[in-house]
Amino acid sequence: MKRILWAGLLILSLNTHAFFEDEEARAKINDLQNQLNSLKSESLNSLEAKVTDLQQILQGGSLQQFNSKINEIFDDIAKIRGDVEVLQFNFESFEDRQKINYQDFENRFSRIEEELESLKNNPQKNDEVLKEAKENIQTTEIQENLTPSVESIQSDITQELESKEQQAIVSDAGNDQTGTDLPPLIDEEQELNMFDEAEGLMRSAKYKEAFESFDRFVTTYPKSQRLVEAKKNIGYIQFALKNYKASLNTYEKLIANHPSHELMPEILYGKANTEIQLTRITKAKQTLRRIIKEYPNASNIENAKKRLKALESIKL
Repeated sequence: MKRILWAGLLILSLNTHAFFEDEEARAKINDLQNQLNSLKSESLNSLEAKVTDLQQILQGGSLQQFNSKINEIFDDIAKIRGDVEVLQFNFESFEDRQKINYQDFENRFSRIEEELESLKNNPQKNDEVLKEAKENIQTTEIQENLTPSVESIQSDITQELESKEQQAIVSDAGNDQTGTDLPPLIDEEQELNMFDEAEGLMRSAKYKEAFESFDRFVTTYPKSQRLVEAKKNIGYIQFALKNYKASLNTYEKLIANHPSHELMPEILYGKANTEIQLTRITKAKQTLRRIIKEYPNASNIENAKKRLKALESIKL
């Protein structure tokens, strides 16, 4: 009887333990389910709140204001970039002008050296030039407080060179003439050969040699029918050597002295290109408009129109 009782108690204890384990598992499952439901609820509430906020922003126009502010910032950045580009362009232009001035001085002093070399063959003038140079040096040392501008120096050098060139021309003409007043004979074939030689050097991009050849041509044949063309080529060579100021001066003299010449459209076009390099955009536009107005049938009319259109598209 006791054995039966102990067996019943054992069975009852096992069932009770299993019962309690099942209840614990269910409790854990319910807890997890509650946590999941809570998480879903919180996520839904958060999403609903965000949607509500977005709706309020759209309805209140805050997003448009935000976009407007961003656009203003982008505009400011673009303006700053434009200012930086302008400053960079001005700096590069300043450097170019410094190089031009240096090249201009170098060319002028080279011509002075050539003139001095040519004077060695004339002892009478050689002594006079040396004496004048010494007097100028002494005057410069005495006048320490005087600081002449670059333009005045350039003007003095130009006048000196022109004066010496005129003297050389008169001297050569006097030596070639006989006792009578007959003009010197000009060898047309020699004139043509000299021009062709200079033009060949220019086309071969030997600009320094071409400049010297055309300069000799102008000095040797001041009455030549190709004088204007030679000077036009000198202006182009100065442009190719980036001596824009001297090039512009050459073109302006041609326009003033030969306003009705058949090469005027090409001269004006060269002047416009030089003005562009010197950043004189308004002047360049005026020059191009003159070509279009006065020479509608010129061979370079289309190039002038395209160049003017490109300049007018620039916002100054």
